[in-house]
Amino acid sequence: MKRHPFPVLTPAPLLLVLLMLSLVLAATVLSSCTPSQPGVRRKGEPDAPIGRTLFLKNCAHCHGADAHGDEGPDLHNLDWTDEQITARIRNGKKGQMTAFADKLSPEQIGQLKDYVRTLK
Repeated sequence: MKRHPFPVLTPAPLLLVLLMLSLVLAATVLSSCTPSQPGVRRKGEPDAPIGRTLFLKNCAHCHGADAHGDEGPDLHNLDWTDEQITARIRNGKKGQMTAFADKLSPEQIGQLKDYVRTLK
């Protein structure tokens, strides 16, 4: 009986090899879809996690790290529209809150608004 120089795969091991290659390819494609830099988001991804980082850097010293208030008011369960929250962040309130229009971009202000919306 003549032996083959290369092993011959039967259908079951061949299917297993193809399945493994498919999984590796899928994992590679999925990993390339995630942001490689912190603070960079994919289109359609919620802004709240980025907004939280901005909040901790810019707002927590008055509103507290948990946003329950300190020098500034508690921001949980606000009964404000998105436009009202955005305007307050952008324009501040004379004698009570700093305006952030010159410090944060409109996108960052939107991210902060999205974070405040999550506070329940």
